[in-house]
Amino acid sequence: RLEEEIERFKRTGRVFSIAMLDVDKFKTINDKYGHSVGDLVLQNITDFIKKRIRKADCLARWGGEEFIILLADTPIADAGVLLEDLRLGISKIKIPNIDEFTGSFGAVGYMYGDTADMMIQKADNMMYKAKTCGRNCIKYMI
Repeated sequence: RLEEEIERFKRTGRVFSIAMLDVDKFKTINDKYGHSVGDLVLQNITDFIKKRIRKADCLARWGGEEFIILLADTPIADAGVLLEDLRLGISKIKIPNIDEFTGSFGAVGYMYGDTADMMIQKADNMMYKAKTCGRNCIKYMI
């Protein structure tokens, strides 16, 4: 889908962004409560994000506790607004008898000449920057 969005940009010039999300301290959740509870956390986060993004956007599990979100027709500044809403919303998800959990986001807007791999790497770097800045925040590249 990311490749398709790059090709659409080349035809139309319509901008888009991608974001990577990592659930903070997810290993601790699995270790403390078990993998079935970890799965429940991931399902709740997925359901929340799906309800908040548009049909034109795309949410995918990237691996483990990481997700990638493609935001069609969304400049990076607008993506930042949405991601802040997602970040706050995730921190408010309540599952009985489970500690609060949060997410760290990294995002980038498409820049002419970027490949899908380049965008993913840039978003991943921003996500790790969010992790090193204390977690539960958003870092994005303009």
